Amino acid sequence: MTPPTIAPSRTETRSVHHATPSTAGLYVVSTHKVRDRSAGLPMRWLPYGLEHAWRAGTRQTLCGQFTSGWTVFWDRTFCPTGVHACPDCIEASLPEASRRRLDPRR
Repeated sequence: MTPPTIAPSRTETRSVHHATPSTAGLYVVSTHKVRDRSAGLPMRWLPYGLEHAWRAGTRQTLCGQFTSGWTVFWDRTFCPTGVHACPDCIEASLPEASRRRLDPRR
């Protein structure tokens, strides 16, 4: 008797974001997580609420919040066009030239 095979869920293929040069190496971290119940087995964890950008080896998100106790989603790269992406992390992930354009002139 052979063990049953588990096919990848549809949500696994949708959750993979393509990293742009400015977001390469940034992972999603979140204060809350929920189980993915849409696909059955395996019920993996998904971020719930705002998705912040985090660079491995640091203790803060790009927007400056400390990540102690937060969940790192190693299979999800930060996507600045995501619906639940933190606006401050999006701005901090922009290239320097783009951020200078957003700053008000003094």
